[in-house]
Amino acid sequence: MKKKPLIVTLLALSLAACVPSFTPTSEAHEVDIPEASAIPNATATETIAEPQSKLPAPSFESQTYSDKTAGFALEYPAGWTVKETTVGERGSQVLFLSSPDIADLATVPEGATRVAVTVQQWAPKNDLAAFAANRKTAWEASGFTLLGEEPLELDLGLDAVRFVVQTPDGLPSAWLFAAIGEQYVTVSGEGDLTLVQEMMQYLRPIGAQ
Repeated sequence: MKKKPLIVTLLALSLAACVPSFTPTSEAHEVDIPEASAIPNATATETIAEPQSKLPAPSFESQTYSDKTAGFALEYPAGWTVKETTVGERGSQVLFLSSPDIADLATVPEGATRVAVTVQQWAPKNDLAAFAANRKTAWEASGFTLLGEEPLELDLGLDAVRFVVQTPDGLPSAWLFAAIGEQYVTVSGEGDLTLVQEMMQYLRPIGAQ
């Protein structure tokens, strides 16, 4: 059976403990992600757009990805591939890929980086602490090691919590959770974790939900 990407597998494990009122993005360990499809009001700009914040400029030449429906924007390296998908009836995912051929690999090769932004509904709403605790419980139950945890305040006062997690095979990945409107936004990445975590700090809310 074809192995699924690490960040998709970890997300599936995290979502396993979701409350019954919502069918999570990835219910089982083996997940079939639908083919890429356009998400309304999502755009990847061709020019650098400076975030309206006190954050320093990115260390990389950046482009801005924005999704007005989900209500968030994010800076990512210019020239990367962006792959948008819908996940179930109430979720969406965007992959940011340093190379277009790594989207479906189980793990990224040395020198490559893959970042996923997943937007989903979950109950209770607007309870970031409960959402993060749910994910931690799922990770620990599956044998993953929590290497680090850090609460953050992102641009425009957006509260978030960031984790570094290691699989039983010793593969590390970085995760960030935030609540935007009545949805939860998960940013996860593997490869160059320094770059992944820099990208995370540029997550910000935009427009009306």
